[in-house]
Amino acid sequence: MRLSKRIYALADNVINGDSIADIGTDHGYVPMLLMKHGVSPRVIMSDISEGSLAKAKETFSACRLGDRVSESDFRIGDGLRTVEAGEVDELIIAGLGGHTIKNILADDEGKSKSFKRLILQPRKHSGTLRYYLYTHGWDIESEKLAEEGKFACEIITAIPSEESGREALYPEDDIRWKYPEGIVTANPELALNRIRWKLSSLEEQQANLLSGEAQHETILEKIRGDHAYLLKLEEKAVNALKTF
Repeated sequence: MRLSKRIYALADNVINGDSIADIGTDHGYVPMLLMKHGVSPRVIMSDISEGSLAKAKETFSACRLGDRVSESDFRIGDGLRTVEAGEVDELIIAGLGGHTIKNILADDEGKSKSFKRLILQPRKHSGTLRYYLYTHGWDIESEKLAEEGKFACEIITAIPSEESGREALYPEDDIRWKYPEGIVTANPELALNRIRWKLSSLEEQQANLLSGEAQHETILEKIRGDHAYLLKLEEKAVNALKTF
């Protein structure tokens, strides 16, 4: 069984001895690794349908770990409705969009806060997710980047904050939520690739707007601001690579 670096990075983020619930578990690869290597004493795997959950059951059977879990550890349902408040130490929600992850957490914030750590891996809209976490009583403990094919996947670990209902540092659509400085220290090489891709995209967007006859000064001003910020982040990534 060949697993991606993303899967291993998610498993590596779990604290040794912590129980976990993997929401949207799919093939159950992360819980399998945690159980196989003795990291977690208990894993709960949840997915939206019996067909989806069957893949996780097959993984545990193929890896001869079926005797380490019970039927009740495989649960069918939507979001956090399959787990009780505080039933496990850590919650993993990976491979879904940032909006979807945010909605899962927001559906029952009391239950969300009953777990001591969140390990989140948004496929897209990570800025929206970070904004939600900051303004709804979570501190981002760490940022990681992990490869999966041609993508650099973001892994955000968050813990309940002592402060709740904080005002945002900047608007939700600000580029600093999507490209925080923490991604540079997480993995300078992968961060640099992502930053340069975005710089190129902004430059192309700016050129297209300038070539037309219509006026787009408000949009252009934001593009220039985003571009200037990313240039500074690019410099930090380059410097970090020199000492990485």
